[in-house]
Amino acid sequence: MEYKVELSSLEGFKAWAGALDTLNTVRERGGMDDLTTICEEIFCGDIPTEVQINDWLWFDSDFIYQALGYEDLLEN
Repeated sequence: MEYKVELSSLEGFKAWAGALDTLNTVRERGGMDDLTTICEEIFCGDIPTEVQINDWLWFDSDFIYQALGYEDLLEN
């Protein structure tokens, strides 16, 4: 069975594990609208699964932080 959920923002995304840390950091800094835009650009033309979005938030956090200008959070 397959189903699709449409979110107008990642604000309603239920992240888990390391992705939750990334999402909470962006939320605390007020960058949810920008994060949603970046996510739409990354998955442009595709319909990502929850796991794909979660993995992107978790494992590409440096890319996300850089794109949002959070230089202080980047690993060296």
